[in-house]
Amino acid sequence: MGSNSPCFAIPHSPSSATFQHPHQFNQLTSRSLYSHYSNNTNINNNYTGNGMDAPRSSLKRKPSLDHDSPMPSSGPPSPSADDQGEAKVKRVRTTAELVSKSKTVNKLIATLNVSQLVNLISTLVESHPSLAEEIGNIVPRPTVASVEALLSSLETKLQNAFPYTKWGPGRDDYSFNRVKPALEELMETLVDYTNHFTSPPEFPATSFAFLHIATEFGHRLPVWDNAAHNEHKTDLYRTLAEYWIKAIQDASGKLEDGKIYGQKTVQEWAEQ
Repeated sequence: MGSNSPCFAIPHSPSSATFQHPHQFNQLTSRSLYSHYSNNTNINNNYTGNGMDAPRSSLKRKPSLDHDSPMPSSGPPSPSADDQGEAKVKRVRTTAELVSKSKTVNKLIATLNVSQLVNLISTLVESHPSLAEEIGNIVPRPTVASVEALLSSLETKLQNAFPYTKWGPGRDDYSFNRVKPALEELMETLVDYTNHFTSPPEFPATSFAFLHIATEFGHRLPVWDNAAHNEHKTDLYRTLAEYWIKAIQDASGKLEDGKIYGQKTVQEWAEQ
């Protein structure tokens, strides 16, 4: 082959004296070769190597893949490690915020008294009726002692509602109208829990114990100057009497089933 053959038009690199095959050119060698062909017009015009005509147009550089440039991506970019870390931090922060809010709500609820707490739960049940059954399943069953404490607080509320004078709490119509809401609240609560403690599966001893307490509260209700206002107390006595009869019948039914009560227990029921 002649000296003008492109296979031997390889610029010598000062840093390496070894021969490089044309197919092993690196990127720098390819660019140098392209520059050599572009400047050598004689080769472009008078090429006769291997019996083939030289290309009439100047050689054009083919685009090559630059290892330093980013590869094109056909799909959406995958999240980087920083993005994944940021998402994880956001999830942790969200969980921490929920826990923090839960603690804040618990602290707020802890400051409520019984009346405020009841109003809060009642409001939630009214807004979300489906909560009623769930709350009923998780709330502990009331005891005679806990209900007695509740009734005592309502009785105190009734006494504080009286308009006191230098002659003490009045029993006139004005005083009755002032204490009527607190009086009705006490009586309704009394009847509701009496029904609860005289219904299955309460044991007769529990039923009689609460009936005794409920009757004592009824005895302490005020007597008014106007006889019409005393009908509330009379109606309460009638209702309590019906529950007493119900409790006695329930205890008698258990005796017929073979249940035996102790003598001391029966004497306490008789005294009550």
